[in-house]
Amino acid sequence: MLALKLLAVFLMGAAVGILYRVPRSLLLYGSLNAMLAWLAMYGFAGYGGNAIGANFCGGLMVGLVAELLARLLRKPATIFVIPGFIPLVPGREAFMTMRFFVEREYSQAVAMGVQTLFIAGAIAFGIFVSVTVYRLILTYQKKESGIGYADKG
Repeated sequence: MLALKLLAVFLMGAAVGILYRVPRSLLLYGSLNAMLAWLAMYGFAGYGGNAIGANFCGGLMVGLVAELLARLLRKPATIFVIPGFIPLVPGREAFMTMRFFVEREYSQAVAMGVQTLFIAGAIAFGIFVSVTVYRLILTYQKKESGIGYADKG
């Protein structure tokens, strides 16, 4: 069953990549990023983690893999981020929020809406943290090795 879910996530990443005109040669990488991000989220949730923490882990994975692929393939990280985070998007929660509003169950709608916003924020924050830390490490390594800095001596 897990293999079928991973295949569906892979195909979803590829479909989003095609929709956003990711070059064909990079579709595989974007789809793999989606698969790894979803697997991180699924694994965290499977070990008793909540939805917000699970999506944060998925966001971390998206950002980290995108930055690594960007460096390896010399392409912008955005090409790998967009298909990577789509499987994490809380679509079910957003739908339920709207459904509760339509059914005039306002307290449930607000609760679900807040959860949806927290999940979306966790995804964005996970991507932000991983990208920031990755770039700080690269900057520190360049500074330590003297690459790109004039000699002061």
